[in-house]
Amino acid sequence: MENKLTLINQTNLTVTGIKKAIIVSETALALELENKTLQISGKNMEVKKLDVETGILEVNGIIDSIKYVGSKEKINLFKRIFK
Repeated sequence: MENKLTLINQTNLTVTGIKKAIIVSETALALELENKTLQISGKNMEVKKLDVETGILEVNGIIDSIKYVGSKEKINLFKRIFK
């Protein structure tokens, strides 16, 4: 499945190609893609749409960073969040 990101004015994010939402909160999102994980951090993030059947996520809020990580780095994310 193809992955596409659209970020408008650092406040409206649309992501396609999502297989599963791993973490969803106001400050962090972790999304499973085909072979990687997408980490998104920000403030006051609100999921407007999450459809894993079609692989679409829409988020509003202040997006501070977007990072693709491999499976080894994904474990470190969980350690940081669940300290």
